[in-house]
Amino acid sequence: MLEEKSVLIVDDELGVRQTLKRGIHRQFNKGRKRVSILEAGNGEEAISLANSFSPDLILMDIRMPIMDGLKACSILRRDSKFASTMIIMLTCEITEESQGLLSGADDYVIKPFDIKTLLIRIERGLFKQKSMERVSYTESNGVLSKNFFVDSWLTYEVSRAKRFQHSLSLLLVRIDSIDSHKSTENSDLALIGLLKSRASDLLIKWGENTFAILLIETCADDAVLLAKRIIWLAHNYPDLLHPNLGIANLEDTLTDDLIINAEYSLAASVSTGEVVLNRLAVKL
Repeated sequence: MLEEKSVLIVDDELGVRQTLKRGIHRQFNKGRKRVSILEAGNGEEAISLANSFSPDLILMDIRMPIMDGLKACSILRRDSKFASTMIIMLTCEITEESQGLLSGADDYVIKPFDIKTLLIRIERGLFKQKSMERVSYTESNGVLSKNFFVDSWLTYEVSRAKRFQHSLSLLLVRIDSIDSHKSTENSDLALIGLLKSRASDLLIKWGENTFAILLIETCADDAVLLAKRIIWLAHNYPDLLHPNLGIANLEDTLTDDLIINAEYSLAASVSTGEVVLNRLAVKL
C-alpha cells in the first residue's frame, strides 16, 4: 500500500534546502513511501504554506530573517490544526536546543548535520508516529500544559540537572479566589501575572487554581525565597486567598520523582497553611 506524506522545509539558505530535498527524494521516493516537499525561506512563509496544505513534518531552521523559527514554531503549536505535525528544529548552537523544545518542537538537529542521521529522524517522524493524538503543548497565554510538561519536558530537565550537577526545584502553588463564582479564566490570568517572574522558569497549568513552576538551577533555599515572594505578592491581590505552596528539590529528595514529592508537599501545605519543602514544613 502506498504511503504518501508531506514535508515542509524552512530555511533561508537555498543550499540547505536543496541538500535536504535531494536526500529526502533519494530516501523515500522510490518505493511505497512517497514524500512531497514544499519550501519556505522564513517563518512567515512557512506559516502561510502550512495553512494551505497541512504538512506531516516540518524541518525548521531557527535563525531566519523576517520571522525566526522559534516564533513560527510557537505560532504553529498554538493552532490545533497542527497538533499532529512533527516539527524538527535545525540549529547552529547547542545552547538553542532548550529554546526550540520550549517553542513546541519535537526534536532538534545541530548544523552542520549528518544527512543520514537526519533522514532516520525524518522517517521515524513521518512513518512511525504514535497512533495516539499528540498531547496539548500549551494552555492559553503560552503556559505549558501539564501533559506536555510531564511527557516531554521534565525528564529532559532532570537529566540535564544531573549531567551538569545543577540544582532543580519544582514549586506547586494553589491560590483560591475569595469569590468562588469568579470565572476560571479571569482567575488564571491573575495567577499567571503573579507567578511569572524569571524568564528561565517554566510555568505549568497544573489544575484548577493550581500552577507549577519548574525552577531551573534553583536550590531549595532559593525556592523557599521565591515562595515567600509569591505569598507577599498574593497579599496585594484583594480577591485572592492565602496561597498554599509545596516544593520539591532534586538534590534533597530520596527519589527522582519531583512530582510525587511536590504534590505531597502541596497537600501538606493545604492542610497546615505552611510552606512545605520536601514534605517538611518550613519556618518563614
